[in-house]
Amino acid sequence: MINNTIYSQDKDNTWVVGGGINVVDIRTPDGIIGIIKDYGNASIEDLNMYGGAVRVFVARYIKKGVTLQLSASGNRIKKGFGYSTEADLINDSFFATDAKLRYDLNELIGETNWFDPYVLTGGGYSKIGDSNNFNVAVGWGFNAWISHSVGVNFQSDYNHHLKSTATDYFQHSLGLVFKLGSSSRFRWR
Repeated sequence: MINNTIYSQDKDNTWVVGGGINVVDIRTPDGIIGIIKDYGNASIEDLNMYGGAVRVFVARYIKKGVTLQLSASGNRIKKGFGYSTEADLINDSFFATDAKLRYDLNELIGETNWFDPYVLTGGGYSKIGDSNNFNVAVGWGFNAWISHSVGVNFQSDYNHHLKSTATDYFQHSLGLVFKLGSSSRFRWR
């Protein structure tokens, strides 16, 4: 007797919802090399996770490994643009909402049953203090399924504002994700 369990989001498991915490890193350096260095510096001194650092999202599988994700998040920014340990802390509100397309890398590497890595791109709107702007985003993430319907989600993305005077940021999130059920079982239309 053979049993094959598939945990990933697919045409039979089209809807997932999730929620958790988020961390915002206001980007300081300019240029692509500066962005890469800032992302990979492993410093936690300039990360923001204050007062209701919440992120919620809903995602719907479309087809061929592509999923549409809608999310909203809030946070407080204490360590802003150009932050250094000698600088005074600020107290800006942070709100972001976005729509992103995720591509399941299991389409390329083969099904892994419990681990679903993905890349994403999209756009959204964010408000940091008095500044509000539209942005484009790229990133990566994964779902690690604990059971058929419950998993852990990690996502990390870079958000670039369309105005040159606006503040770009990295956003990292960790939370739980839940499948809402099979389309064949519930006959979603």
